[in-house]
Amino acid sequence: MTNLKGRTATKKCLVISIEDSDLFLGEKGCYLDCTAIEIKEPKFSDTHCIKQSLPKEKYDAMSEEERQAMPIIGGLKQLEPKPQAQMPVNSSMEVAVDSYDEVPF
Repeated sequence: MTNLKGRTATKKCLVISIEDSDLFLGEKGCYLDCTAIEIKEPKFSDTHCIKQSLPKEKYDAMSEEERQAMPIIGGLKQLEPKPQAQMPVNSSMEVAVDSYDEVPF
């Protein structure tokens, strides 16, 4: 953290090194590769936690303690699909086929 002075004020800011943090600098911005990890025994409503995804070589070189110490970026809840109302079959939508070989699926 550091204080950065702007035109009208000085504010406390968080500065993150792109190279040291395994961030990807693209044409339209800076990106963080993340992964969702399922929580085996969730204590709250979140079913997954979000952590940074590292290159395989870097991840394999870490100890289990270092892996566990990686910060949690956020949490997720698994979405439950809403039941959809069944649509009535419209006879104008039905198509007769002579054989199942003609069906495209």
